[in-house]
Amino acid sequence: MKKKLISEQPCPSGVFWIVEKGDTLFRISQQLGVPVNKLIEANPGINPRNLKIGSKICIPET
Repeated sequence: MKKKLISEQPCPSGVFWIVEKGDTLFRISQQLGVPVNKLIEANPGINPRNLKIGSKICIPET
């Protein structure tokens, strides 16, 4: 199943990833070509070891 990116604010790039079962920041970074540290910077307060299913992660521009 392909994951969907959605557009919404206030993420500067306007693009979010909806976390699904099995997602990790590393896996998301690999799929989108965005470094993990950039994902963490774009999502202050995110716990990279405990992503919650259904939560939105801001995807920074590369």
